[in-house]
Amino acid sequence: MEYALFYAEGADALPYVPEQDNVGEWVDEVEARGVSEYGERLRPEQDATTVRVRGGEVLVVDGPFTESKESIGGFDVIEASDLDEAIEVASKHPVASFGRVEIRPFVRWPDAEPGSRVVPAGFADRSAAGSRYLMLVVAEPGGERGAVDGSTPEDDDPEAWVREMDGRGVRQFGEVLRPPADATFVQRRHGEVLVTDGGFAEAKEWVAGFDLIEVRDLAEAIEVAAKHPMARGGAIELRPLWPFDVHEDPLVREAREGADRFRRLEPPAAEALAGAAL
Repeated sequence: MEYALFYAEGADALPYVPEQDNVGEWVDEVEARGVSEYGERLRPEQDATTVRVRGGEVLVVDGPFTESKESIGGFDVIEASDLDEAIEVASKHPVASFGRVEIRPFVRWPDAEPGSRVVPAGFADRSAAGSRYLMLVVAEPGGERGAVDGSTPEDDDPEAWVREMDGRGVRQFGEVLRPPADATFVQRRHGEVLVTDGGFAEAKEWVAGFDLIEVRDLAEAIEVAAKHPMARGGAIELRPLWPFDVHEDPLVREAREGADRFRRLEPPAAEALAGAAL
């Protein structure tokens, strides 16, 4: 069974200790076991761009969707025999020791092909031809569209969006996640694995799915996101991937990345919106 693992520091996070970061060993183990399908690190929340469409107008702001202190910093898609194995895999990830790992199963559609996978075979080995963004599809309670917002039935069809983006070669892969009630949190504190049910408790919004897209730049990513049906009922958060060598010395990486961890490298959202072909 496939699960998405989302990594977040959270409000109760402990200080990150580079000397204890063994992410390279974790990746080697899950790959050797055949558990890992794909994973990426995400640029910090300063580089997030959130897209909403309200009343036919595209609204774009800098920053992540959530008002909580819990911001997703990376993700993996794994294939585990069951939730117990997924918890065991998640508990060994370095983030579990200072932040937390959220495990979310995917929705299995009745018409899905037997044996089909979220991540296409061999995708991890493909080189990117453009800029890749994780497109988090965010549900907002009470954010349903009004009866009149200028949309057409085609605009409300997620499968039509998938067909268009697949046809353009923009969408790499993606899937719908089970709701927060099916989420499992994993933390490791003082050697003990702590497991709780539920999604990000302090956030009003929750991630309902994601797509990995490959586009020219943030302006095209905004155009793609604005066409997604959930941009009108919820929000779309765009997060660029952050190149990450899992075997780099954590101390060297921490020192190198420290300077740009707190500054936005993406163009301002308003500037990117002005260049989007909407």
